[in-house]
Amino acid sequence: MIALKIFIDKKFIPKGHYQILTERYTNVQFVHDLEEHQDIEVFFGLNSTLLKVDLNDYKNLKWIQLYMAGFDNVDVEGIKSKGIKISNARDIFSITIAEDVIAKISYFNRNIKEFVDNMKSKNWQQIWKDYEIWHSTIGIIGTGSIGQETAKRLRSFEPDKIIGHRTKNESVPNFDKIYTGDQGLIDIMALADYLIIAVPLNDSTQHMIHKDNLKHMKKSALLINVARGQVIVQDDLIDILKNHRIRGAALDVTDPEPLPKDSKLWDLDNCFVTPHNASSSQYMVPRLYELTIENLDRYMTGKTIKYLL
Repeated sequence: MIALKIFIDKKFIPKGHYQILTERYTNVQFVHDLEEHQDIEVFFGLNSTLLKVDLNDYKNLKWIQLYMAGFDNVDVEGIKSKGIKISNARDIFSITIAEDVIAKISYFNRNIKEFVDNMKSKNWQQIWKDYEIWHSTIGIIGTGSIGQETAKRLRSFEPDKIIGHRTKNESVPNFDKIYTGDQGLIDIMALADYLIIAVPLNDSTQHMIHKDNLKHMKKSALLINVARGQVIVQDDLIDILKNHRIRGAALDVTDPEPLPKDSKLWDLDNCFVTPHNASSSQYMVPRLYELTIENLDRYMTGKTIKYLL
């Protein structure tokens, strides 16, 4: 007897594991067409898939499990007001994004672009302008799971200190000092040799980085954004980069996305852009599958679901 109907995006089930999933939950009917099955009780999938339908048509829906960490494009409060639980994949991508931050720092510190260009032209040319993370100050805006995993890994490079900015002035593992408020944001931006942005996008973080605080950054500093493009006033950052007021910026996110071909960011020699790809990993799908199993077990046994919003 089928007791539960669940929509699940099959591309996030590891190859060969779908049968294991169905055998584990014999009283569940897993469906893959959201529009044809408006009587589902549970949704497992991407934000973009969810946004294609009118949730008012899904009278039996009781729980939404987003397969993304970000939820700024989802009306979370509206969903909760309907009595529907909603959770995200908060810690699934943190390790990968933290490693991506290190890659972006290395791109600038070790002159990767110049050496790749030299390889293409078969030019044996040494470059003597390398930077080190050692003995530096690392500032991380946003001390959630991504910020914490980033701080943990950067600690091994032996910086002088790792400082963070968050809403509440509470200690966080691997951070030497926490700053809060507008003045705290200016302070951390002025002190950081590497400024890493890892905050969720909301009303308080939208356009929190702008010309009035960017001007406080060191000329030798790097800015790395793995949060959302709208956290930065992009034209202000372009102006700072064009005038070489900072050493460079590495952006995995832009405003808008995809980045238009006529954006000035493409042409700046001190800007490294990647297409919102920092979370890419061979372990992403297995981790999402493990989260699916754990949270579905919790839901079916009446336990608290992980990462509820």
